[in-house]
Amino acid sequence: MSDMLTRLYLDNYRSFENFEYKLNRKQLIFGSNGTGKSSFVDAVLLIRQIAVTGSALGEFHLLSQRTRWLTRTAQTFELEASLDGATYIYKLVLEPHEDPPRVRIALESLHLSRVPLFEFENREVRLYSDQQEQVVSYPFDADRSALATIAPRNDNQRLIRFKLWLSSLFCFRINPFAISGRAESEQLSPKVQMDNLASWYRHLLQSDQRQNFKLIENLQTVLDEFKFLDLPASGENVRLMVAEFGSGDSSARYLVHELSEGQRCLICLYTILHFLLAKGCTVIIDEPDNFLSLREIQPWLMAASDVVEDTPAQMIIISHHPEIIDQWAPSYGTQFFRVRGGPSRVKEFAGNDSKDILSPSELIARGWLE
Repeated sequence: MSDMLTRLYLDNYRSFENFEYKLNRKQLIFGSNGTGKSSFVDAVLLIRQIAVTGSALGEFHLLSQRTRWLTRTAQTFELEASLDGATYIYKLVLEPHEDPPRVRIALESLHLSRVPLFEFENREVRLYSDQQEQVVSYPFDADRSALATIAPRNDNQRLIRFKLWLSSLFCFRINPFAISGRAESEQLSPKVQMDNLASWYRHLLQSDQRQNFKLIENLQTVLDEFKFLDLPASGENVRLMVAEFGSGDSSARYLVHELSEGQRCLICLYTILHFLLAKGCTVIIDEPDNFLSLREIQPWLMAASDVVEDTPAQMIIISHHPEIIDQWAPSYGTQFFRVRGGPSRVKEFAGNDSKDILSPSELIARGWLE
């Protein structure tokens, strides 16, 4: 049974007004620039950072991200997930506070099949047990998420189940120019731009040698003359991520930042495949095809698609790449669009009478789906 993000509702956030998006295990998002594709990723990231890491609202500059043509002040975020066959709904409502100007939480709640597990309103937290009984209430500040502070107990396993799932939802915008090959410590999770690849890989090497072996095997098939990845010591507690290339007895080592942008992206994508998707995580990747050729993106897309079929994983891709569109749009494609600069909307991909002649990517390129 798959654990997955099934629905996202946004109101009064950037170009989103009363926006609802229902998702599947495999999902392709495409659309013109400015239709809200990247803002969709930002909204998911925002929810995760607030509800999991407990980041203060002041870090996100939300007052400037309200929908410009709306006069109402409340911003609403609602995320729905299917976990173990049950429906969890997390809701967050933000309101401005005038003195000093800042955003505060007006409402935060988590429901399981419409039964409350957690509620925060009017600066008061109400916690409920797995048996649907209110067990405690207490005051809490409205400048950050109360849900993020709740620790596991014997009677709140369902609430913790949702938090653990949300913490294993990952969003990526891989930026090869930001990737550092220096690992001063182990980091348990990757960052959005994968700039901490070396530190994350340092942790992965210790935690799962089996998946690392599969990763190296995979990279050997897609990177010419690639041999392996290594993390040799470079001073006290510091390691440098290097890749070895060569044939026969001749080989050379390169620091990760010395590799081409495409090589760095491929290492990131296959690391995501083997250490996140293969373990059943929900993964959202914005433009995974950047810096890659058709010969490079196609094998990864096929491998990732197979992993999603064979595991409880979920993969959501934002892309304009013809290969990804042609493979995924007919079955999994959704188009973001706006009419005359209005709110973002979404519709399923649908071909037209020329579908037997033109590929999905050609239909989109000609603007015949607008």
